[in-house]
Formats: sequence, C-alpha cells, structure tokens
Amino acid sequence: MSQAPTVSLPKRLPLVTAPENRGTSPDKDSRLVNCYAERSKMDGEFWLFKRAGLLRAEQPSGGAAAGLGMFNWLGDIYAIFGTTLYKNGASVGTVDATTSYRFDSTLGATPQLQLGNGVKAYNYDSGSGLVEITDSDFPADFVKGWAYLDGTTYVGVASPPTIQGSDINDPTAWDALNFLSAQIEPDQLVALSKQLVYVVAFKQWSTEIFYDAGNATGSPLGPVQGAKASYGCVSADSIQSIDGMLIWVSTNQSASTQIIKMEGLKVEVISTNPIERLLDAADFTEVYSLQFKNIGHRFYIFTSVNSNLTLVYDLDEKLWHQWTDSDGNYFPFSAVTYDAATYRHQFQHESDGWIYLVNEGYYTDEGEPITADIYTPNFDGDTYRRKTLNVMKFVADKTPGSVLQVRHNDSDYEAGQWTNFRSVDLSQKAPMLMGEGTFVRRAYNFRHQSATQMRIKAVELQMDLGTL
Repeated sequence: MSQAPTVSLPKRLPLVTAPENRGTSPDKDSRLVNCYAERSKMDGEFWLFKRAGLLRAEQPSGGAAAGLGMFNWLGDIYAIFGTTLYKNGASVGTVDATTSYRFDSTLGATPQLQLGNGVKAYNYDSGSGLVEITDSDFPADFVKGWAYLDGTTYVGVASPPTIQGSDINDPTAWDALNFLSAQIEPDQLVALSKQLVYVVAFKQWSTEIFYDAGNATGSPLGPVQGAKASYGCVSADSIQSIDGMLIWVSTNQSASTQIIKMEGLKVEVISTNPIERLLDAADFTEVYSLQFKNIGHRFYIFTSVNSNLTLVYDLDEKLWHQWTDSDGNYFPFSAVTYDAATYRHQFQHESDGWIYLVNEGYYTDEGEPITADIYTPNFDGDTYRRKTLNVMKFVADKTPGSVLQVRHNDSDYEAGQWTNFRSVDLSQKAPMLMGEGTFVRRAYNFRHQSATQMRIKAVELQMDLGTL
C-alpha cells in the first residue's frame, strides 16, 4: 500500500469531552477523571487542569469516626464525627450518629445553631451548650433540612406531608398550630430547604414552594401558586445550595433519575443522557453531595457509595467529570465548609476522622498521587482510511517533573486491548511522541500522576493517510 504525506496541517485530538458511556458503566467510552476544564477568554479554547489536592489539617480527639456534617457558624467550624459535635476541634456535646446532619441558624436575643438528621434535632449556643429539641410540638418523624424565614424555623414531616414552624427566633419552642400541608400531590415529603425567600418542600415525585404570606393564625406560610415542579427528590443527602441555586437528584412518575437545578424557582435538567444512564444503575442507599466553589468554578459533587461512583458537575463550564480517591474509588468526602478567616475550604472525610484542606497548590492527596485520566472519544480523522501516526505533539504547560503517560486502544475500549504506557516529559520545550503506528479508529488514554500541576490544551497528530 502506497502512502503519501496527505495531512500538512496536523489534526488536533479532542481532549475536553463529556462522559459518553453507552451503558451503565463509567469505565467505557470517553471521560475525564480527576480533571476539570476551563475555557480561555482569549481564544475560546479549553485547557484541562488536574483537580485540587488534599492535605490533612485536623483530627478531633475522637480519632477515626464517621463524618456526619460540617458547618461554619459565626466564624467557628462545627463538625460531627460519630457521636460527637466539635467546635474548632473541641468537643461540645454528644449527638445521635444514625445518619448525616443538616444545619441552619437563627437570630434573636440569643442566636442559635440548629442541627438535625431526621432522627434527633438539637440547638446549640455558647451559653446553653448543646440541647436536644424535646418540645412536644416538635415532630418526631421530621425529615432532613431546615428553612429559616423571617424569624421562623421550619421543618418537614414525611407523612402526612407537613411543614411545622417554631416560635419567632426561638427554635426551642414549637407551636402545634403553626403547620400546613404540602398536598398538591399525594406523595410523601423527603426534605426541606430554602431558596431566596421561599421554603422548598422536596417530595417523592414533586416539589412545592411556599412563601411568607403573613397569616395571623396557623402557619405564616402560603403556597406559591403555579410554582410547583414535577420533579421529586431521590435522597435528601443529594441536595445542595450554591449561590442561590438548589441542585439535587430527582425522579418523578414518568422519568428516570435526573439531576435538577432550581434557580429563581425555575427548574432545569442538568444531567445528560450518559449521566442518567449511570444514575439509573446507581444505588441511593448511601449518598453524599458537596458544593465546592473554587478559583472561578462552582462544582456540584455527587457520590453513590455502594456504586463506587463520584460525579462532578461544573456549573460554569456546564461539563460533567468523574473524581476518585488515590486508589481509583469514589471521592470519600461527606461534607465541606469554608473558613472565611483563613480563606480555606475544608473537606470532611467520610470515615477517617480527619478534616482536610483543599487547594490548587496541593498536587497530591496527603502525599498520594492524584491520577488524572483523559479518555478520548474514538478518533478516526473523519475517514475510515488507514492512518499512520508519525508524531504526537503536546500543547501543555512546561513544568519540571511533570510526566504524561500515553497509551491507546484500537478495539473500541476493550479492557484487555490497551497498549503499555509510553512517557512524555512535559518539561521539554516541545514534548512529543514518535512512531505511534497505524490505525483506522483509536481511543487514547493520557494519564498524569506526577506531584505537579497539570494543564494541557491539545494533542496534535501528524498523520499520513493510506489509500485504503
């Protein structure tokens, strides 16, 4: 077969891609693992970055225990590990450890912190300490989530679906008459939250919205007419609020599991078809979700523990990614907060009892390499003619110690058909690989495990086309 150098301008291999899994496994087809993408404002093209690394900062005195929630209140960091509530690392009381917690706070003469997990609920202030809410009018079967609005703290009851309110700025006292039903649909309540000046009731297959109607008797709340959404909530632990938006994993009576964003009471599906295929196979028995706003990106992070899967949505670039720990398993963090005094994000580990700092300047997870993987779509150069790939050139930051490993698969991602890795030194002025052989259709895996930053823009392919 004769060959002629028919490609004078090198083609660029697409690196920034959304997950394209054709089935319910994330391990086939294109995807980005432990990366995120950022579009340049100069030329409109994307750069790929390795995600931020993690560094152990503090382990409260209880040692290894389940991480059940974190919250920044009045500049102090509150964290629950196992049965203990810690304030800046010091124990301030004992709590129920059945499941994870949601937090809120009130004003009044004595501002208080509220925490509850759907089993037990507590108030905390520095004077009274940690006190369980035992008022007879506080619902025993409340769901996760609080909503503080105009002085009243609200909680929800699963069945019948009800919203119960406290006295004004006094979450220790609850009024038996301060309640209303969320009954546009006959489904049970799953969680309660707040958006802007509205109380949001998440139910099994619908979501109802309430506002402060100023009623003189009964509940101050009234329904927002026409604001009901036909999307329910799969798990209260999937709900996150970021910059006034609510994001959660939803379902309804006619659709499969999806991920929804609510902004200004308007709902939008942000999950793609491939992401929904993963969600359809996911186990929601134990899930975590985080919201993480960092260096101009806002991330929604969802983890299904039993499915060993963490999915990450970048709200600013509208792209989905997958994040893992250093062993390739799910991202094992159950809560996050921000310490405004030190300008640092703090992640709570699900089980080891540690709080971790996260920063772009950490290039490992507590000394363990972060494996950033770029799996490209199958590439055929817009033709099924055979191609001989003579040179690959890498458009990336020149960084001492930064090594990119490269392998390929000519058999549609078949597990046993990946080649051995070849290494590219990204500290070189013009990093490249020579002699990548002949193919018709090929997928590449680019892997970065160096303890350095990774920023890569493109891979250029100098190919010759065959006649067949």
